Amino acid sequence: MKILDGYLTRVATLAVFLTLLSLVSITSLFALFEELGESQATYGFLDALVYLAQTLPRRIDELLIYCVFLGYLLALGALAENGELTAARVAGVSPMRLLAGLLPSLTICLIVSFSLSEYLAPTGEQAGERGKQQAQYGENALSQSGGLWFRDGGEYVQISSLEANGDLAGVVRYSVNDAHQLTQSLKAESAKYDESVSAWTLYNGTVTQLGDVTTQTVEFEKMSWQTPMTPELLASQAFLEPRKMPLLGIHKQIAFLEQQSLPATEYKLVYWSRILKPLTFFGMALLALAIVIGPLRSSGMGQRLTIGIFVGLGFKYLQDLFAPTAIVFGVPAIIAVALPTIIFALAAHSLIRRYA
Repeated sequence: MKILDGYLTRVATLAVFLTLLSLVSITSLFALFEELGESQATYGFLDALVYLAQTLPRRIDELLIYCVFLGYLLALGALAENGELTAARVAGVSPMRLLAGLLPSLTICLIVSFSLSEYLAPTGEQAGERGKQQAQYGENALSQSGGLWFRDGGEYVQISSLEANGDLAGVVRYSVNDAHQLTQSLKAESAKYDESVSAWTLYNGTVTQLGDVTTQTVEFEKMSWQTPMTPELLASQAFLEPRKMPLLGIHKQIAFLEQQSLPATEYKLVYWSRILKPLTFFGMALLALAIVIGPLRSSGMGQRLTIGIFVGLGFKYLQDLFAPTAIVFGVPAIIAVALPTIIFALAAHSLIRRYA
């Protein structure tokens, strides 16, 4: 059995990464065309290439689950065409034992996926988005798009510029009371975060107190500012969509939004999809095995590839269908994320029971 397991690991891993290479090449080419279609004249070909290179880890991670399914489908299909899969089945190797032989390659794919999604992809995405905005709008790219806004209790804050070291420039803060009336406005030239006290220091600004009849404005050179918003959270909100954040960053965003009584469903969907990623990979591997030993046992490579593409698209569309239900109908995010995988796994189990 060790010989069979080693053989399955080599064949399956090679098929997955060859499939990944093909899909990444195709999608990167289309992504390059899309980037070159940007309207800003200052964003040229070299800028687009740099952006694509920095965001490549994220695209690889997003494609890997589909490449696992297609790669296993092609690898097991090739074994079936050569009679090797039939020989293993005649020798008493059950479908579940064949699936166990795929676990080492599945583990390798999971390690690669988590390494990309938690380390390489977020760093590359943030650098890529910063560079793209600077190439398009110059150094004050954030202010060109209206700045970054966030809410902290009864305060609404606008940030004009977020430096690479975490410092802020152009901070405007509006405070409202329970009656939604503006009570104070603050403007500061810059702000620096002190991790030792978990607070910001505002520099060179004015504070205007708004009364029922009169207003009072006071200038300051330095002022402390307590807020749960950190440079890391600001950078994530400014440059990263939820699906591009690391798991820890998503968790912090959820905690911040819940503290502010704001909806965090979009972040929860990404959070649970990341947590349940091993289940998703396992379900797609099981489905690939079920299709090969079931309805496509005697089919050619072209038919398997066609079916694989349609099944992969079906899985993605099913994910896209259930995700809005969590937002619109209040379905728990974990259920919306897990249901597509459960449906496909049950279909795989049914095929195995029927044809095994």
